[in-house]
Amino acid sequence: MLHIPALKTGAALRAVERTAGRFWLAVAWLCAGVWLFSPVALAQRPAKEWFAVANQHALASHRVECERIPLGEPDDYKACVAQLPSGELLLTAFHQYEKPEKKLFEQTLLFRSRDGGRTWSGPEKLDLPGREPYLTVARNGTVFMTGHLLARDVRNRWGYTTGFLHRSTDGGKSWESIRIESEGIKPNASNHSTRNVLELADGTLLLGVDYDRGGGPYLMWRSKDGGKTWDKTVRCQPKDFQSKYGFFGGETWLWPARSGKIWALVRVDSNELPIKGRPIQSKNDQSDHFILFSSLDGARTFDRIGDFGDYGEMYMSILRLRDKRLLLTFTVRDLKPPLGVRALLGVETDDGFEFDFSRDRLMVDTKTGSRPQGGGFGPTVQLKDGTLVTSCSYRGEDSKTHLEVVRWKPPAKK
Repeated sequence: MLHIPALKTGAALRAVERTAGRFWLAVAWLCAGVWLFSPVALAQRPAKEWFAVANQHALASHRVECERIPLGEPDDYKACVAQLPSGELLLTAFHQYEKPEKKLFEQTLLFRSRDGGRTWSGPEKLDLPGREPYLTVARNGTVFMTGHLLARDVRNRWGYTTGFLHRSTDGGKSWESIRIESEGIKPNASNHSTRNVLELADGTLLLGVDYDRGGGPYLMWRSKDGGKTWDKTVRCQPKDFQSKYGFFGGETWLWPARSGKIWALVRVDSNELPIKGRPIQSKNDQSDHFILFSSLDGARTFDRIGDFGDYGEMYMSILRLRDKRLLLTFTVRDLKPPLGVRALLGVETDDGFEFDFSRDRLMVDTKTGSRPQGGGFGPTVQLKDGTLVTSCSYRGEDSKTHLEVVRWKPPAKK
């Protein structure tokens, strides 16, 4: 029998405890060191920085403290973040691969964070067609992802750019997909959808769908069962809108006012629909801009309201904050470097919103500088503790695009 002598004094016991404590402390530091210097930890270690408030006027500070968390690999592009009811964050992006005969393959990526965006797992390489994946999370947690599959993609067997709507009821673990068809509606015309799926107060879901080459048709898909099935027959008419591109396919973002009015933030070609009194000769789509449209009849017609922002400003989304203010996230893609993601704090009215683009511009992301645009994209979500999490991509000094998440708090008013 193994005999273990009893410790007869408190001093001896404390000596053993001190020795054991030092041993386990050393083990703990060793394990921490292994994790801290692992590739994942080094890639995702938050960097504490500041970003400027340009033309400060109503905000209390001229700069905002933030944390920047890099993720993914070079040439990942256009990050979109969303929050599940559990608080878990999802982030999508995509990566383009060139293929023979001028073809390409664009891989959809999905990252996850369970600590408010400080660290991320993934990416999961999803078998879902479509570039520029954009997330919407319904109140019941159903996740929707929009995107469009280019005609050159090796998976495209239809011969034209075609939109997709993907749906998940288990937090993005499994997906079902609907393709937007042009057959029987406008054969061989490229089609697109709104960026987001809009959920109305009664639970009805709306998705705008339309077709290139001008003249529509403009459709507002509707679902009464959480996106399981859609009525695809309801037509929509935007007024004072003429373009060879789509109305919804112009990366339109839908937003519901408290009154029930539905707003459409629509990206337009600046040569076709210039800012009033300030026409330009645009050389490419990087200097597109946004126009506001609104609907009082459940998105059956949209009235043109006016220009929103400036040339080269796009990818707009609006978030209701916990302090009752609104946050507009958008991307400067051309003309006014440094290029990158911006944000504005605004006021909600019964019928809509008010933002001042000339003051208090939150310079969330400026890393692209004067280099060719790096995507930007946004949007922003807010955590339970008030922290904002903005996703973006930028173009680095290596001329490649890189993904980043920015954690920050909305600055107070003076």
